[in-house]
Amino acid sequence: MNNTSHRFIDDESLDPQLALMADRRRVTDQGRRFRDMIACGRSKLAESVLTRDVSTLPIVGSIEDALVPTSQGHVLVRVYRPSDKKPLPTVVFFHGGGFVMGDVESMDHIARKLCRDTASVVVSADYRLAPEHVYPSAHDDALAVTEWAAGSICALGGLPDKLALAGESAGATLAASTSQAIRDNCLKIPIWAQLLVVPGVDFARDLHAIRSHRRNFPMITPDDLEDIGHLYLAGRYNEAHLCPPSPARAPDLSNLPPTILALAGHDPLHEEGLQYANALSGAGVDVKTLDFPSMLHQFFGMFEVCNAAQQASDEVCREFRGLLHRRG
Repeated sequence: MNNTSHRFIDDESLDPQLALMADRRRVTDQGRRFRDMIACGRSKLAESVLTRDVSTLPIVGSIEDALVPTSQGHVLVRVYRPSDKKPLPTVVFFHGGGFVMGDVESMDHIARKLCRDTASVVVSADYRLAPEHVYPSAHDDALAVTEWAAGSICALGGLPDKLALAGESAGATLAASTSQAIRDNCLKIPIWAQLLVVPGVDFARDLHAIRSHRRNFPMITPDDLEDIGHLYLAGRYNEAHLCPPSPARAPDLSNLPPTILALAGHDPLHEEGLQYANALSGAGVDVKTLDFPSMLHQFFGMFEVCNAAQQASDEVCREFRGLLHRRG
């Protein structure tokens, strides 16, 4: 299949608004490693929820929480429904945060926008985080939530044949791995599509090559990627070259759902994502790559504070909506 690729904005320099935010972040972080800022990062996310202007949040029809039972207990999910009462596509969404940060509260604005802009029911998963819960905890939770959503799809207000997966950053890793797990385990869950935003798909990535790249990588660095791998895989880091946890390492990428893959130019995962898109396409998967040269890794959730990020996020949602509502 063809990998349809679209680049937005010819200028590859970092968007000025994002550059200013990155400079402020650099001053605040004072060169500390990602592994040393987990508590601080979680605290900042919690504070952002408390200080959020709720009047600016994307409006959806309804929101409710549910508990998904698992072999390890349960996973909290937050279900977002559009105002439209007719059955709609259902999207299971996995948030970003390097497998150590984020939850349904702090990523509420992204889930709302995804629900509103794609006209879909969104199930946002509060999967377990490292270092308290290391690999394969998040992977197991992602699969459990997807199975639950598939079994509950009509009750959720979804169309029975249109279940999709979506994720940002670490969440995109989980979406990609879940798609593969459903295929490999012969689970009778037809995944209609997947949206992978700035995915990390290879824990065994060549960090030396990324460090030698001349592109500016603000707000997430190759050192951060190294820390994330060790924090999540922990005692099983020697399995980084396997799938799971690394979707790009799968021996077979065929028979996966149509994919939209969104990339940011100023992201150390850019080339990794591009290679995964090409590998999917080479295996016969329908892939559309959206490449935003002036964006940084976290752009998808920055639509409230950056005009260019909003435009990029809008384009991603618009393309995903078209795929979700496409006739079979």
